[in-house]
Order: sequence, then C-alpha cells, then structure tokens
Amino acid sequence: MDRAVPRYAPDPGPRALARRLAALAAAGVPVRCRVWPGLGDPDAHSSRLAEVTHTIARHVADGTTAALPRFNTNPYPATRVLTAVGHGRVDALGPDMAAFPADLASPLWWRVVDRLRADPGDRGVLADLLLRLGYQRHAAEVLGMTRFTGFHPDLAVRQLAVLHWSRPSSAEVEDIALAGARQDDLPAPARHALALFVLVRNGRRGAETPALHEAAAIVERTAPDEPLPRQAHYRALAFVPFLRGDVPGTWDLLDRAAACQHAARPGTPLDRLAWDDYAFPLHETIARTHLRTGHPDRAVAATGELVALSPNDHRTWAIRGDALLAADRPDEAVDAFTSGVALGGLPAARAAFYRGVALARLGRAEEATASYRLSWRIDPTVPAVAAALGASPR
Repeated sequence: MDRAVPRYAPDPGPRALARRLAALAAAGVPVRCRVWPGLGDPDAHSSRLAEVTHTIARHVADGTTAALPRFNTNPYPATRVLTAVGHGRVDALGPDMAAFPADLASPLWWRVVDRLRADPGDRGVLADLLLRLGYQRHAAEVLGMTRFTGFHPDLAVRQLAVLHWSRPSSAEVEDIALAGARQDDLPAPARHALALFVLVRNGRRGAETPALHEAAAIVERTAPDEPLPRQAHYRALAFVPFLRGDVPGTWDLLDRAAACQHAARPGTPLDRLAWDDYAFPLHETIARTHLRTGHPDRAVAATGELVALSPNDHRTWAIRGDALLAADRPDEAVDAFTSGVALGGLPAARAAFYRGVALARLGRAEEATASYRLSWRIDPTVPAVAAALGASPR
C-alpha cells in the first residue's frame, strides 16, 4: 500500500482566491469560535490564540494595556475576513472597523472603536489588536505610518507587522527589517525582533542565505534576558544548524528553548495566558523537527502538549494528524483530523482532505470519498483533492 502523503497546496493567485471565498461562503462550515466575528466572548470552542486577542481587546477598551504581558503569536490578519465569509457575511469584510455589521459586533467591539476614535492610549497595543482583527490600514494610521519613514524605537515590532501584512513583496520587507536591525540607534529589543523576523522567514523557506547568517549574528548580540523572549530566541536560532544538517546542534538549541520556557513561572492568569502563547509555537516546532528528522512517534508525543495547551486550535489537529499519519497510525489520525474539521472555517478543508487520506489507508473508501468531497466543497482549488476524487470532483 502506498504510504506517500499527498501535498495539500491550494492554487495561488486572485482567481483561485475568488473561487475559494465563494466556496467557503456556501460550504456551511462556519468557524465555531465566537471571538473572530465581532469580538464575542470566548467559549468552549475558542483557541488560546482567540482568548489572547479577546483579552487584549478588553484591556484596550478599558485603557489598562499597561497590565498586559508580552505575547508571542499573531493570528493571520485575514482570519476575520475568512470567518465572515464562512458565515456568509460579505458585509463584514470591509476595511473600516466602524462599519462592521451591528448584529455581529459585541459591545466590546464598539468600545474598541470608541478607543480608536479618541485617545488610543498605548498605540503599539492598539495597533497589535487591529492587525489581529485584519485592519491593517487602521493599524498603520495609529502608528503614524501613512508613509513609512523608519522604525520608531518603541513601535518597531508593530511597524514591522504592518509592513509585513501590507506590502506584497516579502523580500522588500525582509530587506527593510534587516536594515533596521543594523541600526545601533534602535534599542536592543527592537533590533532583536527585526533580526529574528529575517532569521525565521529565511529559515522557514529553507534558505541558508547571507541575510539569514547576518540576522542570526545580530540576534545573538542582542539576546533578551527574560525567559519567554529568550525561548523564542533559541527557537529561531535552531534554524541555523537545522539548515546545514546539524541535528544535534538543532536539538541543543531547542532544548535550551524548552529550559527557558520551564524557567518562566506564570504568577497571574494573564501571565499564564502569555506563557501558553509562547509554549504553543515551541512544542509545534519540536513536533515538526521530530517529523523532519524521521521520528514520527516522538512527533506524536510532542503534539500531546499542543492538545493540552489549545485543543480548539486548528493548528493543533493539523500537526497531530500529520504526525499520526507519518507514524502509520491512521485510525488515530482520522480522529485528529475530525477534530480539525469540527472547528470549521477554511482550515477544515485541509483537515477533511487528510482525514480522507487516513480513511483510505484503513480501506474505508466510501468514507474517504465523502471526506474528500467535503474538502472540495470548502476549497475547490487544491489539485491533490481533485486528484483524489478523480475526473469528477463534484
């Protein structure tokens, strides 16, 4: 039996995107979490990432952003748009937060809008929230970035995020970030964050470039002292030995990252939320590294941490299902991908496809075809799904 796992890769380009959005709007698989469509209260279907976003919104609305710890992970800014499409609400796609449909918006949403109209308080935190909600133009305005003229010492990280999500050229943004990281007049934390961005972007592409090595050198010179930021520091540096095939060197840095994570002692619920927000990408990286170095059973064990941290995050079930498939445990993979499908939204398409792959391995052909059809119904732009369904994907 063929154990090769097909690659799930949606077609690129604006036409494919239009097909994807039209299909998602008609698929009947809306996101179950209430945070993204209008900042509703987190519930039993919400991920930790959604809880973080809602928490930031509450503190922005209350004017108490000074109490917030530093968080690590930003959701994809199109999450709000994709969530609205999944609910069939094209009236919620616009770029103006104040024009959001009243029947979808919670009271917290309007309190944030009021803060945006008045004194924004901490501009960096407000910009972070606006980016999380997919309002890049508002975030740029809050940061005074109608035209980018250079990094501000206190706002560089948020400025970089605006550039990253607003400019079409990734290479251009990486060049800007690396130039900023070279600036001795910027504080070390800002330079570290800018260099870390360049390092991670190159590392994820598998590109061992001069920019990656220069960024890594700046990252090492500007290393933070606090345990959680230092965890992210080591986790990013692990790309350097990984790309040159140095597996022991990779694990040495990831072990240091894990030690930093455990050294942080969250004392308040807010601190715990931040601790979880840093822990998730660490364990995701550990799981993926086990997969890429040929140890799928170890990867499965690592994903158990993700299930404990955020069982309502589609990323949890994507990596867990991938690991179970790689470990040739298709019955458990079916359960993992089914959990991903249940969360709804566009990621359910990928989960449904790989559930079909697992079902096919188990000899459950009719169920596999039904799962492939669900994937195609949500996103009809993936060649692997069409191939699995044969000549008539509909």
